[in-house]
Amino acid sequence: MHLTYQKLGTDHPMYGKVESLVADGTKPICYKTKEGYIPLEEGAAPVVVSNEAKQSDSKPLYVLSFKVNDEAEEMTFTSKKKLDKTIALFSEKEFITDLTTTTHNIVA
Repeated sequence: MHLTYQKLGTDHPMYGKVESLVADGTKPICYKTKEGYIPLEEGAAPVVVSNEAKQSDSKPLYVLSFKVNDEAEEMTFTSKKKLDKTIALFSEKEFITDLTTTTHNIVA
């Protein structure tokens, strides 16, 4: 799965309410907001997964946030091994700063 974050145009009904549209290739999945992720339906409640679902049907999604020459960037990973390799590589670069990792559980 390769997630993309698309900025919304001014003609989009959710413009100004969300930061970006999250898609798997060309298929939209959800919206990204400052508080988290919400479903595609306008006005829907934020995505909340019960503890049982988190333990049985979920898998981790790692979000690596960093700055390249003081411009914020994000990358997503489903593999902890690839995340660790990327962090090791980025740590060596002087122009890449503020490496932080956030882990989200996504329902499979």
